[in-house]
Formats: sequence, structure tokens, C-alpha cells
Amino acid sequence: MARCVLLGAAPIQDYQACASFFQPGDFLLCVDGGYLHASHMGLRPDLLLGDFDSSRLPTDLSCEICSYPPEKDDTDMLLALKTGLERGFHDFLILGGLGGRLDHTVANFTVLAYALEHGASAVLRDEKNIVCLLRDGSISVPFRSGFKMSVFPYGGAAQGVCLRGVQYPLEDYPMPPYCTLGVSNEVLPSGAEVSVASGTLLLLFSRD
Repeated sequence: MARCVLLGAAPIQDYQACASFFQPGDFLLCVDGGYLHASHMGLRPDLLLGDFDSSRLPTDLSCEICSYPPEKDDTDMLLALKTGLERGFHDFLILGGLGGRLDHTVANFTVLAYALEHGASAVLRDEKNIVCLLRDGSISVPFRSGFKMSVFPYGGAAQGVCLRGVQYPLEDYPMPPYCTLGVSNEVLPSGAEVSVASGTLLLLFSRD
């Protein structure tokens, strides 16, 4: 099935770079003011969703619009993810979700966790950062010039953490909660592998 791109309203500094993250066939779900970013990139939303408390509800869009009251339990981004899940999507890219208000950035980490809990894959990224979660499994990590890799336990301890193909490797390491040992590692040119036997890891790839 096609991938669902959730486009939020957090600041985007480089529209050309952001546009390069899209793939043919992506379903574009704009979240509240994210439709303004879509307009700057010349993209037409397939669906627009939000409470529109920080942006005006557009009247010139021909796509489907789902409007919610500001007084609600979920953030607009989590509502968007839930809507994507209800429509059968299992692969999500979240753009416009980093670099704005810190509370919304942290809330978007929770959106990643919600996707994971419901059998879906979600990646949160911008021009300088890529964020994802890994639970009870392994992932191959390609070398990206200029990027650092950080690995943190998420939601509790993580057991059997292995980092291979990196400058500072770990083997079957128990990461307790609040562990910062995994910050700012470097992936070797041949690529890396991250695995965890039990628990959840928050993986961040960042450049200056």
C-alpha cells in the first residue's frame, strides 16, 4: 500500500530538501497549518485535518477536510496518524513535526510510539534530523555523511542492545532508563546495525 505522509505546521527551513523526501504515490495528509507548507512546495493535499486554532481553515482547497474542535484529547498529529491507520496505511513519514514548539516535538515522539503499538512504521524527519523507534528487533543503518547517530532507551530499560558498524560499538548491553551512553555515535562508511533483544530504542540521526 502507498505511504502516508503527515505534513505538520512546524517550521521548514528548506522546502527543496523537504520536497525531496516525497515519493511517487504518497498519500498527503496535511495537519492543520501544514497545508501552507504543501502550498509552498506545490503539493496538493489528499486530506486536510486539524482544529485550525493556529491557522485559518482554507476555503480554496478541493480536498477532503476533517475539522475538529480545539478542546480535544489528542494532538492534531496523533489524530492524523489515527486517521491514516483507519484508512489502512501502515507506513508513515512525518514532516513539519520538528523544530517548532518543544512540547509538540515531544508529543510527536509519542505519535511514533502509537504507530509502533499498532503495527505500523513511522519516521519523523526534517532537513537535519531523522527519528524512529525500534522494538524487540534490528535495523540496518546506512552511512549518511555528516550525521551522528544517538540511541536511547524509550519507555523503560532496554536489554541486549547491540551497536555494530559504529565508532563506539556495544554488544548485548543492558541500557537502564535515563541512559545517555548512546549519544552522538558515528556510523562507519560500511553501514551499521542496531538491535535490541527486549525493549524500545529511540534512534536519532542528526547533523549540524
